[in-house]
Amino acid sequence: MEVRQALLWSGLLLGSQAADTLTTAIDRARGAVEAMPISAQMLEIGGIALFWVFKVMIVAAAAAVLVAAAQKARSDPRRFSRLTFQLALISVQAVTICLAFTSLSNVALLGSIVG
Repeated sequence: MEVRQALLWSGLLLGSQAADTLTTAIDRARGAVEAMPISAQMLEIGGIALFWVFKVMIVAAAAAVLVAAAQKARSDPRRFSRLTFQLALISVQAVTICLAFTSLSNVALLGSIVG
């Protein structure tokens, strides 16, 4: 069960990262400026490609941690192993949801630029 949850939320995180990247690219093409300093610098140096590569690396790292924690929780059902998995899963869930809201914010920004 834990491994399935880890893979599901890793996929959802990848989807939310993709949505954020796409909406950021569209907004930038319309003249918007990235408000996050690190993201803005990445976009300035390597464009949307570097931005996307960085996001994929984040997802890969999160997925690796989740799957490792899930396997450990399954093979060693002690409380600490399960707690570690649950905390990692909640963290990924929170980031995924925040990125979904960020993408919606990017869409709203696009609406204000176009409109």
